[in-house]
Amino acid sequence: MKKYLNVLCIVMLVLMAADLIMPIVVDCNEMAEAFREGWEEGRNARTMSPFNSMTEWLMVVVGVPVFFVTVVSFVSFVRFILNVNRDKVFVWNNVPLLRWAGWGLLAGDVWLIVFSLLSNEPAAQVCMENSMGVILGVFQLIVAEVFAIGLKLKEDQDLTI
Repeated sequence: MKKYLNVLCIVMLVLMAADLIMPIVVDCNEMAEAFREGWEEGRNARTMSPFNSMTEWLMVVVGVPVFFVTVVSFVSFVRFILNVNRDKVFVWNNVPLLRWAGWGLLAGDVWLIVFSLLSNEPAAQVCMENSMGVILGVFQLIVAEVFAIGLKLKEDQDLTI
């Protein structure tokens, strides 16, 4: 049973890592291509409106903390897996770890959705690409709440005679 749980946790960990790394890789490739085009064309005659540069600046300012929250969620999930492997499954320390993991995934994917929509990408495509991370985040929050309810019930059971 523990091997099956470990396999599922590794699959979840790979999905979380892909959810964290893939948008960065895609954005870096797009930025590199845009840089190459700009370098080849020289200075554009078109000037950027302050709204576009302000939106990009705001996205970077919001994106950096969201990135760190997403990394913290990844680390929290790894710590949860380590706790489970040490036979510390139903302990109160796992509830905040799962909550951090869920909220980090949600924050990262919601930020990606908002950023993509502000970049004038089609809404249907954006939702299709980023819906799995939102579903994983909500699922982890549900699991955290189930753990919390189970631990409360366990404490009540231990107090009864």
